[in-house]
Amino acid sequence: MIDASFRSLFPVANNVIYFNHAAVGPLSTRATDAIEKHARDQRDFGALHWRDWYAEDKALRRSAAALIGAEPSEIAILKNTSEGLSFVAEGLRWKAGENVITTDLEFPSNYTPWKRLERRGVECRIVASRDGVYSAEDVEYLIDDNTRLVSVSAVAFHNGFAADLIAIGELCKRRNVLFCVDAIQSVGVVPIDVRAANIAFLSADGHKWMCGPEGAAIFYVAEEHRDRLDPIESGWTNFDRKGKFIGCSIEFLPDSRRFEAGSLNTNGVYGLRAAIDLLLETGISNVHTEVLRLATRLADGLESMFPVATPRPIASGIVAAKPRNNAELLRLHLALEQEKIVCAPREGLLRFSPHAWNSDEEVDRVLAVLHNL
Repeated sequence: MIDASFRSLFPVANNVIYFNHAAVGPLSTRATDAIEKHARDQRDFGALHWRDWYAEDKALRRSAAALIGAEPSEIAILKNTSEGLSFVAEGLRWKAGENVITTDLEFPSNYTPWKRLERRGVECRIVASRDGVYSAEDVEYLIDDNTRLVSVSAVAFHNGFAADLIAIGELCKRRNVLFCVDAIQSVGVVPIDVRAANIAFLSADGHKWMCGPEGAAIFYVAEEHRDRLDPIESGWTNFDRKGKFIGCSIEFLPDSRRFEAGSLNTNGVYGLRAAIDLLLETGISNVHTEVLRLATRLADGLESMFPVATPRPIASGIVAAKPRNNAELLRLHLALEQEKIVCAPREGLLRFSPHAWNSDEEVDRVLAVLHNL
């Protein structure tokens, strides 16, 4: 269960009704304190405590691994989701004539890297959704002997559709196809187990549902697939230098740190680790249960005023209402902002995305304001 102490860690609630975690999540006091602690340390001591900084990198890998069911050695720290997905697209050793499958529900981060492979003779196949949903069978329809990889979003950014990762993962395993997941709209709010879902690669920025800072992301590469992915960046931190700088080895590190080519966003590392640890302490299953309860309450209320584009049963924190036209969408969005209710217009939809620290009273306030509008 989620108690009041969890909500009290998000001061944003004192200022606005914040239903926009699918865009940028607010920082908790835990994350803010961690960021400020490191910033003050660098301000007052420079890099004197660099060993502590490196220890924090290791701690983040452990926490991120615990959140998704991985091993710390399978976690790289990157700057955003797009970077991880691009590493997969450009790092696999493609052959002309192969194909990759994604869907028509994807954010550009999980479309452009695959579409650009066409310049290398790789076909990008698109699963066509129906009423904003698709199934594992729809994915299988496009798979053939030349399919190398399937990449989907765990949760669609605009309508909140949650893909059946277990079913798609089982399909990919059966057809000997790699499975890649854009998990930015799920990690932190929807439980995910990379082993159970047979996921080879996963990328997720921390600034949405994990409520961490921007510029710090986790990138999972399953150990058994690591050597199939060539790092596309070289620097001073992803090689086994053995303490040398001049004339050092060019052998990549044996774990997922091989994808970290240079200095990390240390300030972001501190903030993201604190944010993830708060979720682990609260219990991701507890977070998920509460988010679905709030999102369902919101969807039920919205249905009396708008068509709701989010598939039932509600399976993510995203609830999208469909105004009559774009002019009404923009008018409503602006009017809600003036009432200090933060949401987002996306793909013709009015998108709400509450988290577990939000409340029934906030849901009811949103519904009342929309009713008056």
